[in-house]
Amino acid sequence: MKRFIYKTIQVACVTGLLAVSACNTFESEPLEWNQEANVVNPKDSTALYMKQLHQAIYLSLPTLHTRLSNSYLDAATDDGVPTRDKGGSSSLENYRNGNLSPENIASLDGEAWKNFYIGIRRANLFLEKIEGYPTSSQLSAKDIKAMKAEARLLRAYFYFELVKRWGGVPLLGDKVFNYDEDWNIARSSLAECSNYILAEISEENPASCYNDLFDAMSIPSTTQTALVGRVNKGVAKALVSRLKLYLASDLYREKMIEEGAPTSELVTWQDAADAAKAVINLGIYDLHYTAKKGEEDKTDPTPGLLALFGDNNVFPNKETIMMKEATGNTTLESDNSPCGYQKNKCKGLTSPSQNLVDAFLMLDGKRIDDPTGKYAYNNQNPYANRDPRLTYTVFYNGATWLKRAVETFNGGLDRSNVPNLITTQTGYYLRKFLGLNETKADNSGFNGAYHHYQIIRYAEILLNYAEALNEADTDANKADIEDCIIKLRKRAGIEAGDDERYGLPAIYTQEEMRDIIRNERRIELAFEEHRFWDIRRWKIAEDVMNEPVEGVEIIRQADGSFDYNYVNVRTSTFDERMYWYPIPRGEMNGNTKLTQNPGWNY
Repeated sequence: MKRFIYKTIQVACVTGLLAVSACNTFESEPLEWNQEANVVNPKDSTALYMKQLHQAIYLSLPTLHTRLSNSYLDAATDDGVPTRDKGGSSSLENYRNGNLSPENIASLDGEAWKNFYIGIRRANLFLEKIEGYPTSSQLSAKDIKAMKAEARLLRAYFYFELVKRWGGVPLLGDKVFNYDEDWNIARSSLAECSNYILAEISEENPASCYNDLFDAMSIPSTTQTALVGRVNKGVAKALVSRLKLYLASDLYREKMIEEGAPTSELVTWQDAADAAKAVINLGIYDLHYTAKKGEEDKTDPTPGLLALFGDNNVFPNKETIMMKEATGNTTLESDNSPCGYQKNKCKGLTSPSQNLVDAFLMLDGKRIDDPTGKYAYNNQNPYANRDPRLTYTVFYNGATWLKRAVETFNGGLDRSNVPNLITTQTGYYLRKFLGLNETKADNSGFNGAYHHYQIIRYAEILLNYAEALNEADTDANKADIEDCIIKLRKRAGIEAGDDERYGLPAIYTQEEMRDIIRNERRIELAFEEHRFWDIRRWKIAEDVMNEPVEGVEIIRQADGSFDYNYVNVRTSTFDERMYWYPIPRGEMNGNTKLTQNPGWNY
């Protein structure tokens, strides 16, 4: 049987890989039907297709911008709703309304099961075919060693993405399955999958890929531009940090105990703290700041935080650890900016919730309901003296965008009553990730921006470290916990206060610091696909998701003032089985050895 690329067995190569001519002669079939033997032909002296096969593994990294119902995964939490879904019936809303099923989960999460296994097969195919591949000036022995290590690290990342959705999944090892082979493979346990990932990437394992990876780097030198976006030792350590944080959390720990893992082999909170500290100790990464114009020796924290996502000129930067590169365009701006800016172009497809807005701090670092703060919160002037991260995350009424104020009051330019106009459901739009657009003289258009998606950034590592230390021993780790939170708040532009604690209380319990860290994580990493997984691993989704999603209705008075009325815009349903995804029905039908997750056997 001929082995075709992509079409027949969904193997590693994509159309872009196959569309490039080389010294080999391909058959006269459609490009997507090219034979695998041609792609991995060792007689290809340029090694072009082997390089592109390696690059195709990177293409399996998730594209996380507006990837679900033209919105963000966080719009399936208490942090927002998809704007187009006025009736609560879009596919994304199935996460909220209890309508998940083995039949619809594949489409709901972008066919994650299939796509990550395609990525795994791409990696396995590359590792099989590169073995013994002749070296040349186009593909040196050093290149091959690094590419093999990257393939293994990416494969481990794909398995992590599967594990966080389904728990234990089938482990394929290095096997490349052919169309006519037996695909019936049982699931490995969560502990087995986690141990496999760690064995593949951990520095402590001499047989892992770690030592063959490029060194950790944040800003490559001019001779290293080809390494931008490629995984390295820093990515490996950061993935270990994220995985161990998950494994120490309630959902994962309970699952492994249920599956029979010995308590002595479970990942502890101290293990998770040590993994995060290993990234910090590299001394490579830091929070991103931007120098003020004409004052290169000083830093201005607020544009730095905003530019981290939307400026063409700051990628890579010291904060980015792992990212998926993207081309420059304005699609994200038109998809997310408020609907009133450019007719039939600006869509505002994600509506952040009042719940999220209320989670942002006051300018002194206090919660809005904290009576001890310097600034008193006023729900009729709700955006005054707030954490600057609110402005960089959410478009609210009166915020400035493209030289005019955002109008989300009823009848305003951005909350119009015009029939069939897509408009915010909550009174808010998503600001985060959009370009700075500083050079536009008016609101006639957007600057193109490179919307590289930061899969892992240093702020997450600081939050991982703080959380793990607090869970391990609050009193013993007080100074290090506070240092992490203060660094984030300082960069955000929170006031230091007379005590230079940036709003942190002097005395607190473990539970109180847990709430502080979780809230800091929520606002710092908003819409970066953390909240959805965090409320699950903390086992609080049943509380969080069964509360209403709130918004605001704003009425402009005759004198130009505003009346803010807070309303419920969506109800949610969440039960125990929803902590883990159901395995797609098609996968269950195609693999008779698969067992379904509890609660989804129908």
